[in-house]
Amino acid sequence: MLPNRVYEVLPYVYIGTGAVAMSLLGHLVAVVSGLILIVAGALVWILRSDHRRGDLKHSTSRSGSLPFWLYELQPFVYATGGLLLWQLSSNKYLYPSALVLIVVGLQIWLMRNSQRKHQAPDKNRASI
Repeated sequence: MLPNRVYEVLPYVYIGTGAVAMSLLGHLVAVVSGLILIVAGALVWILRSDHRRGDLKHSTSRSGSLPFWLYELQPFVYATGGLLLWQLSSNKYLYPSALVLIVVGLQIWLMRNSQRKHQAPDKNRASI
């Protein structure tokens, strides 16, 4: 069993490590590995967030016409798309668009994180 401090930080470590691997290492294997780490971290964060939500009656109505999984992955898709555009583009005129995608993804993620009413993890309940 992992200590609680380590367990709670893992999705952020996955996403951060993936972003650093994609940004700093220019090799295709590093980009693919970073992408896999970001997706794994995003999925873990989404599962934990959905499991801990205290406002479950509103969780499905906020997605509108998008499927639940696409709505939840939206900020991660924007930010990762911006990182990929920044890393793989040789055109310097695309960098502002990449930066906008990254900022919008982070903004949506932070807004969702602050608006959800999460319950504190119960020590007796099994972890996801």
